Amino acid sequence: MGNVTLFAKLLPFPAVTIISGRALFSVLILGLFFWLRGKSVSYRSFKDFLFVFGIGILFALHWVTYFHSIQVSTVAVGMLSLFTYPVFSAILEPMFGGKRPDPFAFFLACFSFFGLFLIVPDLSWDNQMFQGVVWGVISAVLYAIRNLLTKEMHVHYPSAQILFTQLIATSLVLLPFADGLFVMLAEPKYLVFQVVLAGVFTSLAHTIWIRSLSNLSVTTAGTLSTLSPIYGSLAAWYFLGEVPPERLWLGGGVILFCAVLEVFRKQAEGGKGGEEEKV
Repeated sequence: MGNVTLFAKLLPFPAVTIISGRALFSVLILGLFFWLRGKSVSYRSFKDFLFVFGIGILFALHWVTYFHSIQVSTVAVGMLSLFTYPVFSAILEPMFGGKRPDPFAFFLACFSFFGLFLIVPDLSWDNQMFQGVVWGVISAVLYAIRNLLTKEMHVHYPSAQILFTQLIATSLVLLPFADGLFVMLAEPKYLVFQVVLAGVFTSLAHTIWIRSLSNLSVTTAGTLSTLSPIYGSLAAWYFLGEVPPERLWLGGGVILFCAVLEVFRKQAEGGKGGEEEKV
């Protein structure tokens, strides 16, 4: 999903407008899928529906803050800021299970923030890189919470149904603020961008992502996706001419190191747990 970030630059419209179009087309695509397959999208209770719908509002805020982070800075800064979310997941996931957060996760979070400080040349709101990092971190927290809540519901409902409901919520919340949406969709080039963004990078990619949460912890699944900032930054370099400064590679290396370290740590813990069960 790393190349999705290119659309934040290729579409010259506010983040809310881009995400509104993305969600709307994704709803239409998934709705057609359900209709052709004859699948039901009903919930066992209205409470479950409201819960998933509420997660969709978080999803909307995550997308908007993520794209805005990229628009005010660069693709690389936005992506690296977002990819602190595996560390936030490591802190929050035990809390969702009624356990205390792992102290080492806090250490990794602090080390990740150190990496973010290396990216930003000036800790001032007047600096666009700093703005990008702040919005990216907000997006990371929202994404971590969204994934944890989604994992809870995926036990009971299919991934495509959960995503469909979340996208409906995203559309309803953002469409009233989507300034210039019809202008964007009237341009054939931008219309094609939106269809690709909705079909490949949203409907398909996020359905697969949610499905992966049934077999992996949110932390592990997030960490396995840490290659995204690398190929996403390279794609922005090639297609948009955004040459990452040396300090960005250094800070990004620190952030990704924390994320990868966390997945190895989780795997080691899982291995020990398995050995104990065998005994």
